[in-house]
Amino acid sequence: MPITEPATVLCVDDDTNILFMFERTLGRKHHILTAQSGEQALNVLAGPAKIAVIISDYQMPGMDGIELLKRALEISPDTVQIILTGNLNIDVSIQAINETAIFRYLPKPCPTAILQKVVADALAQYHLLIDKRRVELELKQKNLQLAASNAQLEKQKFLLEHELEMAKTVYGNVVSHQYEQLDGLDYLSFPKEEVGGDFLLTYTSDDRKVFYLMFGDLTGHGLQSALAVLLVAECFEHHCQSEPDIEILVSDINAKMRGKLPIGLFCAAALLKLDIRQHRLTLWKGGTPDAYCLDEKGRALKTVVSNNLPLGVCSEQIYTGTASIYRCSDIETLFLYTDGLTEQIGTDNNWFGEHRLLDALKDAPTDARRIDFVVARLRQHQGRHGQSDDISLLELNLPRICKALESYEF
Repeated sequence: MPITEPATVLCVDDDTNILFMFERTLGRKHHILTAQSGEQALNVLAGPAKIAVIISDYQMPGMDGIELLKRALEISPDTVQIILTGNLNIDVSIQAINETAIFRYLPKPCPTAILQKVVADALAQYHLLIDKRRVELELKQKNLQLAASNAQLEKQKFLLEHELEMAKTVYGNVVSHQYEQLDGLDYLSFPKEEVGGDFLLTYTSDDRKVFYLMFGDLTGHGLQSALAVLLVAECFEHHCQSEPDIEILVSDINAKMRGKLPIGLFCAAALLKLDIRQHRLTLWKGGTPDAYCLDEKGRALKTVVSNNLPLGVCSEQIYTGTASIYRCSDIETLFLYTDGLTEQIGTDNNWFGEHRLLDALKDAPTDARRIDFVVARLRQHQGRHGQSDDISLLELNLPRICKALESYEF
């Protein structure tokens, strides 16, 4: 690390001439502090100055150099220790090694060049120790941050897994049991994730003369989407009990979504009301792909476009006159799908598209469900590409549905 100011060297000797020698020899390059006893040196070490190197005479009255450096190690463990002596026997050397952290021994008197070289080496050792401490501290802080981040990630993982399980439960309870299995109603749905946004809801009046259906594609996935489906399903079932016109039902669901769901969460949907008493089908579409009226061979006789915004987008939309009304005899089969079908990327890096869809509808064999054949064509196009979005298909054969409703035994 860069050095911005001279390092501080503490020189300890009871001989003032030796201390003057230290100041003359080292003072030009280093900040020199002096002490004439071990007690004075300990006071300096305990003070505010950061001592890089301590040079102490061994033989001093009172506290000798070994004892001083031993106690100095406790006060300032990073300070590099040098001992100065004219005669050091083997026992004292062993004691110094065992009880202190002496970096070098210097003879007394010490040649100037040797003193300067040893002090320079000691300062290099000091800065190495300081750098090591800094790196260790930074590493410790980063490890603490990493541990905190890992703990937070584990918490988020737990919450996400818990949320996913909740979403799967809610979505499964709502979507899997909210439409009636009727002859003439063929439905397939393939969520991109475990919990998707596509759903199908149906309601049949007590006398089996009125049948409602809602085919929806909510934005998003996960718990938020599942809870939104639950809200829509409850609203749908509640209002269908009074057998409202489809435009009133759409308006009520839109108001519920606008009032209860976050901004930006909306639902592309197709809603229909089949009234057997009046032999009439009313269809409303908002934000969904084109639907197709098919003949018995799967050829598209009529395209039903979507002229309305998705539900949940606008609170001031007027729904009067936005639905289409058909006589039941005018429609053989109605085919609806979500945009995940036509927008699925294939091996040629192009969408499945409406042309491939119409070809698949037309090419479907008579002894197979048409939606199964469409899915087979889709998977052939898709190849190894991952699924781009939720995919749902719905085919309604009106004569068969009407017959199934009328032949129901109470």
